[in-house]
Amino acid sequence: MMAVCPVAAGDSIFYNYDAVQAAAVQSSAVPAIALKAVYGNKIELKVTNLSSFGTGTEFKVYVNGSYSKSYSLAALKKTNQINIVDDTKVHLKTSTTYNIRVDAVTGTNTVSSNTLACKTDSASYYNIYKGAVLYNCVGGKMVRSGKTVSSYVIAPCTLCSSRGELSPGKSIAANNARCALVNGGTYKGYYIKVCSTMSRTTQRNYRVKTVVDYAASMNGGRYVWGGASYRATDCSGLTMQAYKKVGIDITHSVRVQATKGKAVSLSNIQAGDVIVCNNYGHVAMYIGNGRIVHAMNSYYGIRIQPISKINYCGRINTIRRIL
Repeated sequence: MMAVCPVAAGDSIFYNYDAVQAAAVQSSAVPAIALKAVYGNKIELKVTNLSSFGTGTEFKVYVNGSYSKSYSLAALKKTNQINIVDDTKVHLKTSTTYNIRVDAVTGTNTVSSNTLACKTDSASYYNIYKGAVLYNCVGGKMVRSGKTVSSYVIAPCTLCSSRGELSPGKSIAANNARCALVNGGTYKGYYIKVCSTMSRTTQRNYRVKTVVDYAASMNGGRYVWGGASYRATDCSGLTMQAYKKVGIDITHSVRVQATKGKAVSLSNIQAGDVIVCNNYGHVAMYIGNGRIVHAMNSYYGIRIQPISKINYCGRINTIRRIL
């Protein structure tokens, strides 16, 4: 005879098999991590399968095998962003590969993700917005230079203390970073206080803006067949010169430029993309905000125009993303 356990009044006699099985699946799920963005001094990751984990799961982040920080499931569900930044635990260096692992911890159960190798940019780049106040560092103090940033730029910067110091081998947080030294471009050598007038960006964005700004600066120049001089060039010479500003040689030939990078659609066009048209006889550069710049002909010269004007240059053959 089968023994029957007595059930006290009020006790449930039902065993929720599905709930127990679901909890078991959640506790054994492997975190799937992916790169969101990488900078010179920050790496951003996400967990692509958050729905596989149950309430109470904690995600522990390890950098090069050392514990860095933890996130609750609730916290990750808000932004799904793991920030590995130059802080008191991690000192990120530029052009350096870091191996990152995320452990999902549920009760006594721990499941580790694959290790993701992420290489930081060669410098830390920042958006610096119009109106930002420029400072000089004099005797360990920030002194207003009397100048401000006249238009939006992207520049490589080094974060530092309000005394202009960042000790080698110590993290930004450990040095109480409050300012940034501009290391390149128009405002090289000046300091900016870290606030809403600047924000971190990627090396790719910096390179794209360098290309686009240079190409756009040729507006009003002369069309010269076979030319490749600043503001005196033909169509492929213009795009070639712009990409040379970031060390990329796309060759002084429309047909060759039509093979560079990867093809993208007109609906997905981004600043810096080159538009090849007229049976591979003409090329223009998209510079954002619905505009192109191109060396048109000896009559019109080099012009910035609405992108709709490309229709007058013949059918689009391909759009190439170089960066």
